Amino acid sequence: MKADAAALDPGQTVDAFLGSLVTLVQPEKGHRAGLDAALLQALVPADASGHAIDLGAGVGTVGFAAAARACNLTVTAVEREPALVALGRKALSLPANAGFAARVAMLEADAAAADKLAPADWVLMNPPFDEPRRMRPSPDPARRAAHVATNGLLESWTATAVRLLKPGGMLGLVYRTEGLPNVLAALAARFGDVRILPVHAAKDRAAIRILVRAQRESRGSLKIMPGLVLHRADGGWTEEVDAILRGQAELPL
Repeated sequence: MKADAAALDPGQTVDAFLGSLVTLVQPEKGHRAGLDAALLQALVPADASGHAIDLGAGVGTVGFAAAARACNLTVTAVEREPALVALGRKALSLPANAGFAARVAMLEADAAAADKLAPADWVLMNPPFDEPRRMRPSPDPARRAAHVATNGLLESWTATAVRLLKPGGMLGLVYRTEGLPNVLAALAARFGDVRILPVHAAKDRAAIRILVRAQRESRGSLKIMPGLVLHRADGGWTEEVDAILRGQAELPL
């Protein structure tokens, strides 16, 4: 949904997100906020407090949304692309985001090397996870970088999360279903109480995404949670997902 488009440069849009809790400034073409970001931010409970770090933040979507719902949370959104950092900072200056802007900072840095930050209670990440051999990479460089995984990327991002998290801190991530073995391998010996939430397009379809929450230095066991179904039989959002997309619910992990 479009919001106030004042002071936009060519090729930019201003968009309401998460039931208008958040207003984003995004590139008109290339990678844009979508369902993965909406689901990832819903891993953070509304009563969360402390400091959260959003790795590979893009224009700040996940971090902004978490801060908008969790009023006692501060957020650092880490993004390596200067143009996207600039868009995030522009969004934070908008009156529509005044309720959380003072608690959010955009940092220009590579997600795999963002080590000089205050210890975090939460690290959230949506690393590129598409395999080049299984897809045709986008000709748009920014979109390609946001989607296509390189060798070792998941492991390096996870290692960064370990360094950033306080003992007992929480990692939240979204990934492709086929990559579950890689996710579990990256988390092994570093995290416990790993909870996997499969995401299904419809109740009779195989999962298309996994949402993962894991706790640093926990000895808790692995749990596969009841799946989240996106669409009703008529194609509309299920009640649970509709509430998440409106910013009115969180995921019970």
